[in-house]
This record gives sequence, structure tokens and C-alpha cells, in this order.
Amino acid sequence: MSFNIAFVMFVGFVATVTGCQSDSVRLRHPQTGQIAQCGPYGSYSSQTAAKERERCIVDYQEQGYQRVTQ
Repeated sequence: MSFNIAFVMFVGFVATVTGCQSDSVRLRHPQTGQIAQCGPYGSYSSQTAAKERERCIVDYQEQGYQRVTQ
């Protein structure tokens, strides 16, 4: 029985971590209307994914893109 509990806890942990890593951000260029997306970065650790996402956002913002709120 304890194996089942451990397995369920492991699956819950993996689902939680995967959900945190899969956040993506959309950006739109106000003049062209083009949409860009940063993420998801599911194969990275959450810390690496956050850094990569922020780098992507900064790169697009330097080109004039703005975040799209949903």
C-alpha cells in the first residue's frame, strides 16, 4: 500500500513541476501585428526555464514587441 501512496505523490510532484515549466508568454508587435511566443520550456529545470523565458522576452521587447495579456 505504501508503494501506491509514494507513486501517487511522485506523479503529483511531476505534474506540478511540469506545469510550472510549461508557462509561455505571448508578445505582439504593435505595428505589424505579428505574434511571438516565448516558451514553453518543459524540458528545462524551472530555474533554467525562467531564465530562458526572460531572455526571450527581452529579445523580443528590444524589437518593439509588447506582452499580450490574456
